[in-house]
Amino acid sequence: MTTAEPERRGGAGKWLLVLLAFGAAFWFARPLLQQRSVQAEAAVTASQPEVLLYATDWCGYCKMSREFFAANGIRYTEYDIEKSSSALSEHKKLGGNGVPLIKVGDEVINGYNEAALRQLLGPWIRG
Repeated sequence: MTTAEPERRGGAGKWLLVLLAFGAAFWFARPLLQQRSVQAEAAVTASQPEVLLYATDWCGYCKMSREFFAANGIRYTEYDIEKSSSALSEHKKLGGNGVPLIKVGDEVINGYNEAALRQLLGPWIRG
């Protein structure tokens, strides 16, 4: 005498359908997650304080400042105090007695000071 086994229909098919549904949900949600990431990055970038570099072409510490900004994705504006009388005047108003002079928002850094730059620009440093 044989015993009848209950029929199994679609057991594997149901799991495959569930996996496909989850996969599709993640696939279609991916652009939304990426968009949020891009928006968050844009918000951080947009709020970066203004960075001004008063420098000269020949100054080694000015070059280090430029390299620091480039390596860390910091937007800045450079003024050559030997080529612009208005830049030299502003440099002196800020208390500059040498180069580089770096203004981050309302803070002024005389000379190249990586620790101070990292402290002031920490949230915007990419690197």
